[in-house]
Amino acid sequence: MRLPPGIHTVLYALFDRNGALDRDAMRRQVEVCIGRGVAGIVTLGLATEVRHLTPDQRRSLVEWNATDVAGRVPLGVTIFEPTVEDQVAAANHAAEHGAQWIILQPIPDARRESDLVASFSSALSRLEVPCAIQNAPQYIGVSLKDDSILRLCDRFPHLVAIKQEVSAVETATLIEQLGGRLQVFSGRGGIELPDCMTAGIHGHVPAPECVDHLVEIWTLQSQGRREEAAEIYARLLPLATFVLQSLDTLTAYGKLLFCERHDLPFVPRPGGPSPTPFGLRALRQHVRFLGIDAAGARNDRGR
Repeated sequence: MRLPPGIHTVLYALFDRNGALDRDAMRRQVEVCIGRGVAGIVTLGLATEVRHLTPDQRRSLVEWNATDVAGRVPLGVTIFEPTVEDQVAAANHAAEHGAQWIILQPIPDARRESDLVASFSSALSRLEVPCAIQNAPQYIGVSLKDDSILRLCDRFPHLVAIKQEVSAVETATLIEQLGGRLQVFSGRGGIELPDCMTAGIHGHVPAPECVDHLVEIWTLQSQGRREEAAEIYARLLPLATFVLQSLDTLTAYGKLLFCERHDLPFVPRPGGPSPTPFGLRALRQHVRFLGIDAAGARNDRGR
């Protein structure tokens, strides 16, 4: 399987005032992303706050997103579950409801690289759907070395991609060693996107608050218009750096920015992080530098 190259955006989990997932807002989020020219959509990623959702909520989002995407672009589903058995069940549920590929996250008990290799091997041996592995040590805390990735690639032909959320230098080394055997996707919200593209990534998987700018960077650099892409990236980088300091900053400020840009209600996850007055001022400064509408006005008035 070859996924289309480009930006495959990860959806935010959007909630209503009662703390439930907002069905209409999730539908509108999909339409915004497809309208901005994404190559694919991914759900239940770290930006979706997958580790804080119940199993029923995770299943609902898969079914809603598959219905709303309706095959217009490939749908990927990240699989976070407590055991390998639960991973397999969730992956099969996603495939049955229209996911073209699934992305395996480490199970919580995998604290060493050997644990990762064993758990990924066990899950992959029981699955037939095209699979990827998420390698995000900054956010998840454990990671695979390149030689382990190569061994998994050789053992499982339906392992088609890796979501590699490390530096561009590390990404380039892996791409060279793989020799085209896996599609490599970068993440981290656009940070180092031009360098990762130069290294040879197949796609990029960010949250959607600035997906239009990332699509433009991807398009321009793919056309050889590197200076134009670099100009947009230079304006985007301060905001991306601010938002990507942690998962809490992403789901507070990145989600807020997405909602404000597209006239969607911003409601933090029950018990989840909320923007602070200082954070809102910093966000607005970065947004003005990027040249898009200021964010946070309605939320300021509600404080």
